Amino acid sequence: MFKNSLLAGIYIHIPFCKKACHYCDFHFSTTLNLVDDVVDSIALEAKRMKSYISEPIETIYFGGGTPSILNAKQLQKITESIFQHYTIKDSIEFTLEANPDDLTEGKIVFLKNIGVNRLSIGTQSFNENILAFLNRSHTAEQTLESVDLCQQHGISNLSLDLIYGIPEQSENQWKEDLKSMTQLNPTHISCYALTIEEKTVFGNWRKKGKILEPKDELVEEQYDFMVNYLQQKGYIHYEVSNFAKPTFISKHNSAYWHQNPYIGLGPGAHSFNGATRQFNISNNSKYIKLIKANQPPFTTEKLDKNELLTEYIFTKIRTYWGLDFNLMKQLFNYQLNNHQVEFINRIVSRKMATFVNNKLILNSKGFFISDSVVLELIP
Repeated sequence: MFKNSLLAGIYIHIPFCKKACHYCDFHFSTTLNLVDDVVDSIALEAKRMKSYISEPIETIYFGGGTPSILNAKQLQKITESIFQHYTIKDSIEFTLEANPDDLTEGKIVFLKNIGVNRLSIGTQSFNENILAFLNRSHTAEQTLESVDLCQQHGISNLSLDLIYGIPEQSENQWKEDLKSMTQLNPTHISCYALTIEEKTVFGNWRKKGKILEPKDELVEEQYDFMVNYLQQKGYIHYEVSNFAKPTFISKHNSAYWHQNPYIGLGPGAHSFNGATRQFNISNNSKYIKLIKANQPPFTTEKLDKNELLTEYIFTKIRTYWGLDFNLMKQLFNYQLNNHQVEFINRIVSRKMATFVNNKLILNSKGFFISDSVVLELIP
C-alpha cells in the first residue's frame, strides 16, 4: 500500500536469556533446553514464509531475548536458511542484538564473517548499582571492552541502549550515563524510559510497595537533558527514543515506521505485508510442535483501511518524518476536522511542532506528548 525507498526486512526473535531482567516483559525463557529445537524451527519457518512478501530483503535483525546467547552453529543455521530462500540486497543492514558479556573476540569475528555489520548492544547503564538493580548479566567494564573489540574488528556501526526514569536514579547518575555513552562514540543510541509492567519483578515490587516510580516531572527533566545533550554531540533525534549520527539511522526500525513489509520469524514474532499482520505464538514448545507438524504457528489479522490509517498515525507521529496529510487524504480519504486543526495550531504555537506543506512534524518537545497527539488525530 505504501511506496517508500526502503525495501523489506526480516526480524528473527530469539526467545532465550541467561537471566531475567527485572523490567522485561518480552517473550523469553531462561530455560535453554529448547534452543536447538527453536533454531531448527526458525530455519524451517524461514523457508515456508518466503512467499509472504515479494520484495528483496534489505534488513535482517536478530532480536530477543538475547540473540548473542546462540552459538556459531545455531546462528549459522538460521542465517544460511535466510540467505538460501530470499533475495538479499548487497546493501543489507544486518543487525544482531547482543549483551556485552557475550561479545568475545571469537564471537565478534564469527558474526562479521556471517555478514553481521551492525550490533545493538544492551548497555542500559554504566553504573554498577543500577545494573544490579535491573538484574543485568554484564558489568560496565564489559560494555567498554565489547565496544572496543567490535571497533577493533571492523564492526563500527554500533547502537547502544540506555534506560532512564529508573526508581532512585539520580540526576547525576543519568548525566554520567549519557557522558559515558557518548565517549564511546556509537553511531546510534536508543534511550528508553522505564515502563513498569505488571508481569515483571518490578511490577511485583510495585504492588508490594517495594519501589516507587519516579514522578513524571523528573522523567521529563531527564528526557529534556538527554535530547539537548545528544543533539549537542551531533546526534539526530529521529524517533522518540532513537538518536543517530548522520547516515546511521536504523534502516530496519525505520522500515517499521514507514509501514514497509517485513517477515517475523520465531516465537512471538510478527509479520506485515501491507494487507495482513501475522502474530506468531508466544510459546516455545507449541511453536516447535506447530512447525514440526507443518502447521502455521501464527494467527492472521486482515487490516482494513481504518486500522492502516491508525497505524500510520501512531508510527509516523513518533518520527522526524511526521504526518503527511496529503498522502493520508490520498490513501485513506482522511481530512482534518475543525477540532483537530485547532489542536494542531495549539501545539505549533507552543513550539512543539511545525505544520508546513500540510505536514505535521513534532520536535523533541512534541515527541514527549506523542501519545496524546495520536489520540487527537485518530478517527
